[in-house]
Amino acid sequence: MEINVAGAGAGKTSKMADLISQDVIPEGKFIFCIAFTNAAVEHIEKKILKKYGHIPKNIKISTIHSFLYQELIQPYYFLLYKKHFQKLSTIPLPVNPKFRNIKTTELEEQDILHITKIPEKAKWVVYKKSGDNKTIKDIRTKVLTMFAKYCHKIFIDEAQDINEEIKIIITALEQAGIEIVLNGDPKQDIRGSGCFQKLIEANDNTKYICECFRCPQIHLNISNILASDNQKQYADSSNAVGSVRIVFESEVDTIAFLEQQDFGLKYISKKNTRFNTHDGFCDNRLDLLFYEVQRATLKKWGAKKTELAINRAAYYASENMLKNYDKTNNSADEIKNWIDKRLFDYPGNTGYAKMNSAFSGKREGLSCIPVVSSIESIKGLESKNCLFILTSDLAPYLFLQKKEDNKTKHLLYVALTRSLKDLTIMITIEVEASYHKENIKDCFSKLCEQ
Repeated sequence: MEINVAGAGAGKTSKMADLISQDVIPEGKFIFCIAFTNAAVEHIEKKILKKYGHIPKNIKISTIHSFLYQELIQPYYFLLYKKHFQKLSTIPLPVNPKFRNIKTTELEEQDILHITKIPEKAKWVVYKKSGDNKTIKDIRTKVLTMFAKYCHKIFIDEAQDINEEIKIIITALEQAGIEIVLNGDPKQDIRGSGCFQKLIEANDNTKYICECFRCPQIHLNISNILASDNQKQYADSSNAVGSVRIVFESEVDTIAFLEQQDFGLKYISKKNTRFNTHDGFCDNRLDLLFYEVQRATLKKWGAKKTELAINRAAYYASENMLKNYDKTNNSADEIKNWIDKRLFDYPGNTGYAKMNSAFSGKREGLSCIPVVSSIESIKGLESKNCLFILTSDLAPYLFLQKKEDNKTKHLLYVALTRSLKDLTIMITIEVEASYHKENIKDCFSKLCEQ
């Protein structure tokens, strides 16, 4: 297994595209390039397109769930367990584990696999399931041998998002003789699984890439306090100029401050009574509209498209319909637009009335509360001018009162490494009360001067 550990802004995806383009793929074999989100897949595709001018047929790029389903479950699950899934489901599941299991079992009885069960089923294909007999174990050995015959390498981007089940799958594939290349940053493991770090610790072939093409050195001086010595970053020479500004919430009119400043990204670890991380409204319109659009889309396409594809299309359309409606206040035009795009046909008078009424659903304003993003939602994004609102959960890690490696610490690292040039850190009232203004100023002064 080859592991490349690279911090924020190190160009992990570009480096992975370089590795792929340099690889000589034997005739009849494939490279599988895997990411954890659709946005990351698109980013990788752009990099590969830039290298080749097209996506070669022997390079397959997909999300982790698509890879597990299409390459492991669909072709091999039936051979082991005599069960073939006809479609995928993305329906919301009950929070209660007992009822959740009942629902997923009901779906599987209809040959429908819920997407949350994909890693488990793929793990059974390549590793084991409790109660497997000798016949199943022998078939699994043959399955792994068969897959290895046409799989040249597997590249996984943003490998810090690997969980325990996917870690087991990767290890089983490697033990079957398949080359695995992982690119990621354990400091950005905001899910807190720790699985990528475990793979690093168990691996003898790990390379550390410490150059940063995003952040100025003055920002890295701060974020480096969260990194081990072999993961501390240094700025590329072109990113030498930057600034860090400290603002105390107690000294500003927050709403006016946010309106006056040109922040490309504004974020906080979680909402509180003074900062909201939603769209600023209590809004049930999206749920109502999605329900009607999904029904109309399903009626048009039926079995021609997977439920997952239909749900994605319906959600994307619903979001855009509402955004445009808020500008034009014309629901009829929004419905007609998507009928013209052939997402769905005219839903009939009753269906049309229901869809139209969804636009005017409950929308209670909360405009007195500033609206910012959560740190989790801006992971992977960057901007020239960023505002990071420092709250009491993250402050102990910044001021080195806490040092344990966990999700909270990783959120802080992500927050400190989004800006291309200027970073403003707003000290909340609670943090100021705990650490005192002069101490905070002194601490940042020392950090920035390192």
